[in-house]
Amino acid sequence: MVKKLFTSLLLITFFMVNAFSVYAAEMKFAVTAVIPENQIDKNQTYFDLKMQPGQKQTIQVQMKNDTNKEVVVESFANTAITNSNGITDYSTVEPKTDSTLKYPFSKIAKMPKETKVPANSIVTVDINLEMPSESFDGVILGGLYFKEKEDENAKKKDEGVQIENKYAYAIGVVLKETDAEVKPDMKLNEVKPTQINGRNVVTANLQNVKPAMLKNLSVDAKVYKEKGTDVLFEAKKENLRMAPNSNFDYAISWENKAFDPGMYRVEVKATDGDQKWEWTKKFTIEGKTADKLNDTAVEAKKDYTLYYIIGGVLLVIILLVLVFFLGRRSKKEDDNEK
Repeated sequence: MVKKLFTSLLLITFFMVNAFSVYAAEMKFAVTAVIPENQIDKNQTYFDLKMQPGQKQTIQVQMKNDTNKEVVVESFANTAITNSNGITDYSTVEPKTDSTLKYPFSKIAKMPKETKVPANSIVTVDINLEMPSESFDGVILGGLYFKEKEDENAKKKDEGVQIENKYAYAIGVVLKETDAEVKPDMKLNEVKPTQINGRNVVTANLQNVKPAMLKNLSVDAKVYKEKGTDVLFEAKKENLRMAPNSNFDYAISWENKAFDPGMYRVEVKATDGDQKWEWTKKFTIEGKTADKLNDTAVEAKKDYTLYYIIGGVLLVIILLVLVFFLGRRSKKEDDNEK
């Protein structure tokens, strides 16, 4: 029987506030950061550390289990990426990283793969950090990701269970070596037709090429015919957040319509604080690509306007021809009667 899996996530990061205790009663375990002396802002619940080149440091988290059963927690040191929704993501294990990322957090942090937390107890877990040997400006961003390990025996025993709750935590880690200000910089890369959840979309790949975060990004993308002035489709989003040296595919919905082959252009405007970017890029929807995607699209509606016009014109021509021949026939009959 196929299980429906609902994952309950509590992300304790610099984008989120409040401590884990709000959710602790609902969850089998909770995790909180032990803030060290070199924390830049000690009021935060995530790690925000000033480091030195080549520095080694052990940071700690505490896992709390308020239940009457032992909990086994799996742990991952994940490099921060930007997901398809335009939000910084710490939950992806071994993600595909951006080509501009020089120092993945997963290479800097090492931690136990799993930890057993006895019933009604607190366990302290060490995470070992080792900074790159050469100095750099900007930030390294990652997340300490914790999730409950699935019990194989319980899984086999409870095969008939329809709903299974899983819990996870992600604690953000920001590492920097200098106070030099590094501003993010964006690029527009490939634009292409594709599908998301069976629906036709065009995606524009947006890339942050600097070791700096985009914390309040707004994007407005408009699609036109190659030389047209009318907006065919538009996608606006606000409050997006991009990880340093990351990219994501910004989706422009085709509004449940079928792709028409041809040449198009996309105009994209992005803003983050006082920074602004604008791009214009042409792209092509090939006939074979359109047919393939339209065949698998959910509720893709073909625009038959042109066919209706052609059909109407043909109908008028047929009627005119018919009237002409009927008129000639009537005239001949009148002449014969005379």
